[in-house]
Amino acid sequence: MITVTTGRNPSQSTRRLSKEIAGYIPETRRLLRGKLSLGQLAEKIASEGLNRMILIYRGFGGPSQLELIRLDNFEFKRTPPTILLKNVEFKPAGKRRRTKVECVTADSKGSLRLARVLSNFLELPLAEYENADFEYSLHLSEKGKNFTISPVHLRTKEAMGFIISTKKLSW
Repeated sequence: MITVTTGRNPSQSTRRLSKEIAGYIPETRRLLRGKLSLGQLAEKIASEGLNRMILIYRGFGGPSQLELIRLDNFEFKRTPPTILLKNVEFKPAGKRRRTKVECVTADSKGSLRLARVLSNFLELPLAEYENADFEYSLHLSEKGKNFTISPVHLRTKEAMGFIISTKKLSW
């Protein structure tokens, strides 16, 4: 299971992104960090038998960075890349219920490297975007040097929940 949490003093949109990610990615749970230090956070996660965490940091008023972290002997080890965020857009929920993604897809060779990392970290299969045997995907799309990451309904190609636009990947 994966823990999704924020840095200290998160903005409202940073908290919302953590809630959305936990809602769409299977085997995740949201942890309200409060004033826990990283050491206390490691102890709490380890005591619950968990070993992976997505940490969302706040920037100027909103989410600015995503870290994929594994816990090894009560010590956090960052899984590259650090994903620096440009923008996060939230899609209106409407009357749809949140559906967990079943795979990771990418629509270009440039986004395939990041798709492999996310597939491995999230323990989701990497599938072809056009020929996937799944209904919902965490989809990566390349836009110049940047990427967008969003849950997508594969039959309609419609983005759901959130659209993360990246600024930079720090490998």
